[in-house]
Amino acid sequence: MLLLGSKRAVTQDYKAHGDAEDYAGEHLSIIKIKGKAKVKKVVNKYNAHEDTINYNDFMNNKIVWRDETHYNCVSITGKVVRCHQSELGGNQVELECYEEGKKRTIRILHMADVLVNVGDIIDSDTIIGKQGNTGLVLSSRARSDITYGSHVHFEVLDENYQSVDPREYALFSKEVDYMEQTNVIDNSKKQIKVIVDKINIRLKPSVNSSDIGNVYSDEIYDVLGITEDEKYIWYHIKTNLEVSGYIANEKGQSWLTVINEGENIMKEVKEVDQLKELKLIFTCEKDGMYAVKLKLGEKVYIE
Repeated sequence: MLLLGSKRAVTQDYKAHGDAEDYAGEHLSIIKIKGKAKVKKVVNKYNAHEDTINYNDFMNNKIVWRDETHYNCVSITGKVVRCHQSELGGNQVELECYEEGKKRTIRILHMADVLVNVGDIIDSDTIIGKQGNTGLVLSSRARSDITYGSHVHFEVLDENYQSVDPREYALFSKEVDYMEQTNVIDNSKKQIKVIVDKINIRLKPSVNSSDIGNVYSDEIYDVLGITEDEKYIWYHIKTNLEVSGYIANEKGQSWLTVINEGENIMKEVKEVDQLKELKLIFTCEKDGMYAVKLKLGEKVYIE
């Protein structure tokens, strides 16, 4: 069952919208779910009202504003807001959950703030974020009104990533749960660890084969077999949800890393991190006590 915080009215229903519903309530009111889910994606870098972009302005100027995969939009306050094409929904989350054993993806867009992180397992007590107006919105309010366009965009996708009517989820008629599909670390087996955000699971080792699911960053899977073609190395896996198929690593790329039998997982993690560009910030000249200030996501490497 899904709870969208305080009471909200439907401002655009599924039939009219085509793939989602929009709900309007009190600006900055909290958003929760009732049930369990895993956070798979977060965008949380835009400011409510300040970075709000009028939908009609965007449609009239998107050709001029477009910069390859980004848009340099002008917000309702006159600020230039650089948005990736996947971020036009403003601050947003993507959640993975299950209903009666079938995978569901929930997307919540246009939030003022997102208060969860990728990888979090959230439940009914978790405040996901606050209703807002980031990204592209339409509103009859004056643009000077900080509540201009404030709403929650809410959509549900099925196991084939096709839209389903979200109303029963929003009205608590359907309950969702989370089931972990990743295998556990087992040094007695050959395993792979996913490095990139997402890789498709294919029914057969071919890019033309059916897409039967996804694996995500930091997940671990047992390797049942390996197949190669000219461009890809295919790893046969079986998830804890009994999905059996193939995931690819393009040759010369680092979409995943292989953990061989008996290999220490900490060694594997170090090898993965070394694939990233490292910047030397300090060399110790003598023994002593030192303090460093880190930004979110930065790492300290000690040898």
